[in-house]
Amino acid sequence: MYRANVGRYKENQVMLSSPGEILLALYDGAIRFARQARVAIEDNNPAIKGEKIGSVMAILAELTATLDHSQAPQLCGQLEQLYDYLTDRLQEASIHLDVDPLDEVIMHLGKLRDTWAEAVRVSEGDVGQSVAVGS
Repeated sequence: MYRANVGRYKENQVMLSSPGEILLALYDGAIRFARQARVAIEDNNPAIKGEKIGSVMAILAELTATLDHSQAPQLCGQLEQLYDYLTDRLQEASIHLDVDPLDEVIMHLGKLRDTWAEAVRVSEGDVGQSVAVGS
């Protein structure tokens, strides 16, 4: 019963979220999963490492798929290249069980998240408030 209620709550939360909030949630999830993959590598837990890196890659694939090249072709092209690079770094971390590429991915995702948070804040009219950085 509890899981069903939590599932309905999360579904409603997504349905009521703005596109900007969903974008930030995707970045937050990718950062969280990348950090969990880092811990899994340090703990020598390949199953969790693979699961978490796969989750980050899925989010990057979703972010890539939602780019609207007709609106901002140059920006979308650059973001697509960056997402491809981050995916390559995730593969490197996974294959070599190396946390350094994950640290780089986390850093880039954090900077992107901060930039988008500011854009969302400005576009949604919350000029006096800042959007909290995800964990």
